[in-house]
Amino acid sequence: MRISYEFFPPADLDFKRVARHFNELKSFKPSFLSVTFGAGGSPEDKSLGLLKELQAYTDVDVAAHLTLVGKSIDDIDAIIQKLKILNVKTIVAIRGDSPNNLFVPVKKGFINTSDFVAYLKRNGFEVCVSAYPEPHPESEGFEFDLQLLQNKVEAGASRAITQFCFDLPKFDRLVESIAKKNINVKLIPGIMPVTSIKNILRMADRCGIGIPKSVTKRFRGNLSDDVKAAKELCLEQIEYLQNLGLDDFHFYTLNRSDLTYSILKEIKANEIHEHKSRNAKSWQEERIKIRN
Repeated sequence: MRISYEFFPPADLDFKRVARHFNELKSFKPSFLSVTFGAGGSPEDKSLGLLKELQAYTDVDVAAHLTLVGKSIDDIDAIIQKLKILNVKTIVAIRGDSPNNLFVPVKKGFINTSDFVAYLKRNGFEVCVSAYPEPHPESEGFEFDLQLLQNKVEAGASRAITQFCFDLPKFDRLVESIAKKNINVKLIPGIMPVTSIKNILRMADRCGIGIPKSVTKRFRGNLSDDVKAAKELCLEQIEYLQNLGLDDFHFYTLNRSDLTYSILKEIKANEIHEHKSRNAKSWQEERIKIRN
C-alpha cells in the first residue's frame, strides 16, 4: 500500500506547526505530499511558503496544487516559474471553484482544465488531476465528469486523486467506468479521516457529497468513541477499495497528524501480522513438502 498526504496553508501562516504534524507522519514513508492552493490575498505565496517548509523535512516529491480560475496564462507562468525555482516536479491541476458556481474564463486564460494540463506538461511538470466518484456540484452528471477525466488524461495527466467519498459503491462505478473507457490513469482515492462529523457534513454539503446515515450514526459526540469510529470507518474504506484493486491512498490530513497516525499505525500492524501469517503458512507448507 502506498500513501500520500495533503496539507493546506494555515490562516495564521504557522508553517512550522504544519511541518511538525507531517514529521509525526513521516515514518509511514509517503510516496508524495501535496499542498493546496491557499485562499485569500497572495494565495500562491502562502502555498509556496508551506511547500518550502515541508521540503525541508523530506526528500519525497511535494506537489503543488494550482488552480486556473481567475488567472491569465501570464499569471500561471509567473507562478510556475516560482515552482521551478523550488524544484517542484508535480502539479495537481484543478480548475478551482467559481463565483456563484459559474465558470467564466478570464481574458487570455485557459478555457478548460485539459488545456491547462497540456500547458503544464509542455512546461515539464508531471500532472495530477481530480476525479469524482460523485458528480462535482457544477457538473452535468457522472458521465460528464468521466469525459472530463478522459480529456485531462489524454492531455497528459498521469494520476487522479478522488474527492472524498463515503458511499463506497460509487467507487465501483468509477473504477469500472475508467476500465471500460480505457482511461490510462493511476486512480488514488482521497481518504478523509473524520475528526469532526459536523465539519465533514459541512464540507460534504459544499462539495455535493452524500454521507450515508450508516456513517453519521456512528458518531454520537463522545470523543473517545468517535475516534474509535473514525478509525474503524477508515480501515473499512481502505479494505473495500483494496478489494477493487486500488492500493494508493491520499490522506486529507486537515493539517493534523493524530488521527491519521493512529489509522496508519493500525494498518501497519495489520500488514506485519498478515506478513508473518503468510510466512508461517509458507514455512508449514515447505515442511509438509519435505516430509512427503
